Amino acid sequence: MTESTIALASLEPITSIASFIGMFCILIAFILETRGYLNSRGMKYLLLMAVGSAILGIRALHTGEWAFVVLELVWMVAAVLAIINPTRPPNTNLVA
Repeated sequence: MTESTIALASLEPITSIASFIGMFCILIAFILETRGYLNSRGMKYLLLMAVGSAILGIRALHTGEWAFVVLELVWMVAAVLAIINPTRPPNTNLVA
C-alpha cells in the first residue's frame, strides 16, 4: 500500500514492527489514564506518549505520511515539554 512512498525499503520490517510498539505505548497510556491508573500529567504517562509518538512519527516519516508526521511531532513535543517543565497545580489555598 505504501511501497511507492517508503524511503528505505530495507527498513520496512523494522519500522513496521516498531510502529506496533509505538501504538501500544500510546494505547496503554490512554487506557491506564482513562481507568485512573495513570495521571495525564504524570511522568509514566508522558514518557509513554513521548516514546510512542516519536516511534510513530518515524514510521510516518518513513512512509511519507506527512499529516501523521506533523501530528506525532506535535504530540511528542507536547509530552517532552510537559516532562521538562511540568505545570503546577493551581494553589487552592488562595482566597479569591
